[in-house]
Amino acid sequence: MRLDIKSVFASLLVLALALYPIATYANALPIRHVSDIGATGNADFWNLFGPTTTSALTTATTVSQEILCPGQSVASANADEKNAGGCTGGAYLFVIQIQTTKTTPIVVSVKGLVGFTFVDESTDAADSTVGVIQCDTNNTVGLCTTLGSGAAAQFPAVTFTHSTDLTVVNIHIPAALPAYPKGKGTQGQGLTVFVQTKQSPAIPLAFPKITGG
Repeated sequence: MRLDIKSVFASLLVLALALYPIATYANALPIRHVSDIGATGNADFWNLFGPTTTSALTTATTVSQEILCPGQSVASANADEKNAGGCTGGAYLFVIQIQTTKTTPIVVSVKGLVGFTFVDESTDAADSTVGVIQCDTNNTVGLCTTLGSGAAAQFPAVTFTHSTDLTVVNIHIPAALPAYPKGKGTQGQGLTVFVQTKQSPAIPLAFPKITGG
């Protein structure tokens, strides 16, 4: 029996693609730039807390965190003693920077959210309550993702889901997350995502818990 070489090759290629994890990349993902929140020189008005050192979620996955105040609304910088320690107006931007050596998809969950409304708006990231943050040169303080070359020149096709009570956001990260280059200053290194809430009252702050990975 003669073998059809083309058919055999095609079958092997399909099998290889099925077994090998391939990174997928974002076509429509809310992307903010780190300077959208503020500049290096006025960090006291927008940087409420952090960035933290990396901590392990699993043996393969680590995270760093930062809490920012949209609209440069850090209460202490705006003489708002009533909401000292928080953001005037109650809007909080929780930033999570993720690194992993896993080659399979992972899910990182942000739990214990208060005042969260799910808005996934890729056409105007300023209106979105979930998304990713890209580095630029005007802000070297905030956590963000420095895009590199090859696979790391793009964001992966990250997707977001949430619990019915809006207290949990799940960050779905596809297989083979690229090794993004290290940023400048305290921009950090890795995939950087944000979750934005609006609490009322603004304090006490509901600090979310990060799990999964």
